[in-house]
Amino acid sequence: MSLLTELSEQLPGRAYGPGASEFDTGRTVFAGVGEPDVVVRPHTVDEVATAVARAAAAGLSIAVRSGGHGLLPVDDGLVIDLAEFDTIEVDDAGLVTLGPAAHWGDVAAALASRGLGISSGDTRQVGVGGLLLGGGVGWLVRTHGLTIDALREVELVTAAGEVLTVNAESHPELFWALRGGGGNFGVVTRFTVQASPVDGLVGGSIHFDRSDVPTVLRAWREVMRAGGDGLNSSLMLMPPMGPEMPGGPQVGIALRGTESELRDLLAPLLALPSVAKVDLAPVAYGDLLEDAPPGRPPFQFVGGNGFAPEVSDELLEAVAAAYARDVPTMVLLRALGGAFSRVDADATAIAHRDAEALVIVNGVLPADAEPELVTAVKAGSDAVIALTTGSYGGFEANRSDEITASMYPPATLERLRRVKAAVDPGNSFRRNHNIRPAG
Repeated sequence: MSLLTELSEQLPGRAYGPGASEFDTGRTVFAGVGEPDVVVRPHTVDEVATAVARAAAAGLSIAVRSGGHGLLPVDDGLVIDLAEFDTIEVDDAGLVTLGPAAHWGDVAAALASRGLGISSGDTRQVGVGGLLLGGGVGWLVRTHGLTIDALREVELVTAAGEVLTVNAESHPELFWALRGGGGNFGVVTRFTVQASPVDGLVGGSIHFDRSDVPTVLRAWREVMRAGGDGLNSSLMLMPPMGPEMPGGPQVGIALRGTESELRDLLAPLLALPSVAKVDLAPVAYGDLLEDAPPGRPPFQFVGGNGFAPEVSDELLEAVAAAYARDVPTMVLLRALGGAFSRVDADATAIAHRDAEALVIVNGVLPADAEPELVTAVKAGSDAVIALTTGSYGGFEANRSDEITASMYPPATLERLRRVKAAVDPGNSFRRNHNIRPAG
């Protein structure tokens, strides 16, 4: 009996094969369309448990679709489409119950009237589940830390079909692993997250021309070092994209304070001769989020990311050199420190808590670029990444063992492997930055 037939009998109206609209929806993600054996769209946690246990017993891999943004297409096995798990509920203490398929833009909108928010990603359409399990480097990371730092509890379905309530007191080692270990340990059907005050924000952007990129880089670094936990910022170097978009440095900023305070903090940047446009004003947290691109772009990013222990002169020189090369190149530096660094390195699976910034550098090439060109461009990007320690999986589409090893220090990875062996010894949840079971 096929898994589709078996699950159709056990979960009437919830298991779908080719030809069903639910199958087409479940197999379609941001990165493309796959060909799984079965798509299940459960309505209850018990239905999730039934589907997971059956697929695991059959030795099939299990992929979980929450928002559909970070998942790669699945060409066999089971896809669990959690589209109906999109709860957003908040209590008087600011504890927020979230379904994994809720989107961060909707979460921001639901909390706005209370002056609360959860520092998440940069875009509205990203689903709660994937981002939260991966870490969550959001707009207010210096003020409120990673998204996982606000996580208080999860409801988890394991490969054995058990439904566990996981928190600091119940299954604490598993709770540690879930905060940064991705979807390796089961299917989360409910998150409980502590929201934080986000009212009274001011922010926006400063755009510069391309005349003196090294000076902008150094000035941004010094402003962020002097700004304290409340000043959150990313610096993006954009390549020219036609007459309407000449490219250049762009600084995004958010501060819980007044516009006058913000301008005082940013004075060294605002005084630079290369300033082309300034847009600073009071802003709602939800308005900091952007709309994600509508589909997979017709080009490829060639590069990577890493946590920089220090935004050194050497790092900034390498960034400027990568940006100045002939290949169109995008660079993002996200300031860390503050609340991000006040969390102990062994408190969650994201261990690179001493980082001053997260650095992302990518050459932009046509999707069909020759392999030789891809290799050459990657070497240029790697000159920057070599000055960092460890990578962040949320910005890394490559699912190789090498990338997984770069995400976690050896002791952290070994600890994650022990947790994996306890809850998923058959490695059913392997459609991810896979953590292989110990033993």
